[in-house]
Amino acid sequence: MRVRLACRAVAAVVLMTAAAGSAPAADAVADLLGWVPARANSALMIDVDALYRSEVAKKGKWGTDGLPTTGLDSLPASAARVVVAGQTAPGGGPAWEVTVVAPKKRFSEAELAKKYAGTREVIAGRPVFLTKRHGYLTVLPSGAAGAFQPPSRQDAGRWLREATGKVPAGFSPYIRAAAAAVGPDAPVVLAVDTTDVFDPGLVKDRLAKADALKGKAADLGALADLFAGLKGVTLTVRAGDALAGELRLDFGGPAAPLAAVGKPLLLEVLARMGVKADEMDGWAFAVKGEVATLGGPLTQDAADLLLSPYLRPSASALDDDQPAGTDTKDAKAEASVKYFKAVVKISNDTRNSKNSSFEQLAFRFNNAARRVDDMPMLNVDDELLDWGAAMATTFRTLGVAASSTGGLISLAETNKSMSMVTTPNYYTWGGAGGGVGYWGPYGGAWGAAVPTGAYSTAVVDNYSQINNMTALTNQKEMENRMKTWDTIKTATTTVRRKMVKKYGVEF
Repeated sequence: MRVRLACRAVAAVVLMTAAAGSAPAADAVADLLGWVPARANSALMIDVDALYRSEVAKKGKWGTDGLPTTGLDSLPASAARVVVAGQTAPGGGPAWEVTVVAPKKRFSEAELAKKYAGTREVIAGRPVFLTKRHGYLTVLPSGAAGAFQPPSRQDAGRWLREATGKVPAGFSPYIRAAAAAVGPDAPVVLAVDTTDVFDPGLVKDRLAKADALKGKAADLGALADLFAGLKGVTLTVRAGDALAGELRLDFGGPAAPLAAVGKPLLLEVLARMGVKADEMDGWAFAVKGEVATLGGPLTQDAADLLLSPYLRPSASALDDDQPAGTDTKDAKAEASVKYFKAVVKISNDTRNSKNSSFEQLAFRFNNAARRVDDMPMLNVDDELLDWGAAMATTFRTLGVAASSTGGLISLAETNKSMSMVTTPNYYTWGGAGGGVGYWGPYGGAWGAAVPTGAYSTAVVDNYSQINNMTALTNQKEMENRMKTWDTIKTATTTVRRKMVKKYGVEF
């Protein structure tokens, strides 16, 4: 269920919108699927206009800070609708991804060339630009922007030849159905087609180790067969006065085997992935026919956590007033201020986040590192970029520490043991004597132990030792983390002072 896509290309395609003119933008997110290859098995689809018309967005003034994308509240205002699609396997990264954006204003090839100092090429009869950070960028015939990542020329050529604006034959019907639901009632939908993905034997082995099923009279074979026939998973985020989320699992048969164990099992899976939020404990679980759902109130932090593999700072790479490519002091100051504030926001959000497990903590730190690495760098001060790179490295180190600590504690917990020990009882008798000899005084005792024929039974365990070790390991990780946060704060203050003095503006 977990898909980890590096959405760097969003930035490039979203903000190639400076040229005048009305854009023939798609009327619905589903219209953008015509520019996605048929072999895509995952897609994040966002109706930005609908999302930002919601009360929760208005109250939070979403989309007004002008900073790079770090969540739903900072999507680029120049984008009307966005689709990020790719082909990926569970536990692995994407083989490729395509980003398609319907902008509010038309952009031109000339503007694209101005915004990106990339290499202009012609592939499949279409002009494209090859950039170091965003792969191949192009203006699609519909007026939408498209990007292909990684920068494989052959794969990009196949994409451009296949993309006609019409949903291709063989395209996932599951993703297509999910796209049809995107709109005012459900502005954000993440759909993953899992047809033929899961092996029943492997699933059964994993289920046998699930804590949620221990002591439960669950039919592992039936559950394994059920998940092997999983058609897809959809995360829907609704926006009204507040956010609400729903995780939907569509199976190929009746989902009744999940009725009694589905909620704790899904929560355990989300926890192991590092994306379970506290409010999910109160979500309602239901099974109806071939569908299982888990849903309820969703905080913005939790929504951003679930969608973070797709929402990247580069989504707003060109959302500035200065012409890209210039190197004036004002342009550098503005780009540097945005970079600094965005990295500080990422840092503060990560530090203030609530994490119920080391898996979640590691996910947070690794995600923070990816976001900092993906920040737009055009015109940003070199010293500030060095600080950002150091921040990303620090976050990764903290992520490794959290993951290692969680692993050590899990290993210790699995080694907890309790046993019954039975020993025979004895009674003893003896005496003592002493005197003086050649070598001086002497003394001693003598005695014997004789079985009584009775036995004693006692319970022996290592719980106390394991608990002590776990507490010490936990404490050490926390102490190191707190010291590192203090170091981050000092380094941030230092670089901020330097930037303010250098550019004469507030950072």
